[in-house]
Amino acid sequence: MKILGTFGLITLVFVGCTSVEYQQMQNEREQLRAAYEEARIKNDRGSVKNRVAGEVLGTWQFLGVEILESDLSNEIESATIALDELSRKNLTIRFFERNGMRFYEGNNGSLRVTGKFSIYVERIAEVLYPELCMNQSSGITPGEFLFSERSTGVFGGPPGSSNVLISVQDDQLHLTLGAGSRLTPEGWAQSDGIRYSFKRIK
Repeated sequence: MKILGTFGLITLVFVGCTSVEYQQMQNEREQLRAAYEEARIKNDRGSVKNRVAGEVLGTWQFLGVEILESDLSNEIESATIALDELSRKNLTIRFFERNGMRFYEGNNGSLRVTGKFSIYVERIAEVLYPELCMNQSSGITPGEFLFSERSTGVFGGPPGSSNVLISVQDDQLHLTLGAGSRLTPEGWAQSDGIRYSFKRIK
């Protein structure tokens, strides 16, 4: 009986250890699966495109302009920013969906523009960069409306060639015109360009 009792105790301990190890393996497997799914979604063009297209819906009020890593002198840079900001202080733009299609309408004083928009995603190295594309229906060109007369042809190329990066962070929308990319110790990063920022009002 003593031998049987000892054997039973050893069996229980073994089964208990096996159950704990099995649970640990299951937890590790679930963590790996979750990490893989997160990486897959992050690096999937379709997921990024749909996420950004959903985040941009709403009405946005112009906030300001920032020149990123420019070679221009401070005097020219300040004058450019001041002119752009002054001419856009009342600018608003609304992105919305209707019958499965995506549209925009913008106002800036007496100016009113309308058209369609879409999101394209470019991959540079292992980084995905969402781009905003806009097709004019009425009013001045979207490039001239959003940026300046120098940018009238920015949306005039084939799909995916606008070179206007788009990102939404909390309640702010950022459109970066003419941005490039460079390799840093942390990987590929956006560089240069002019960033136009907007705040969500609806």
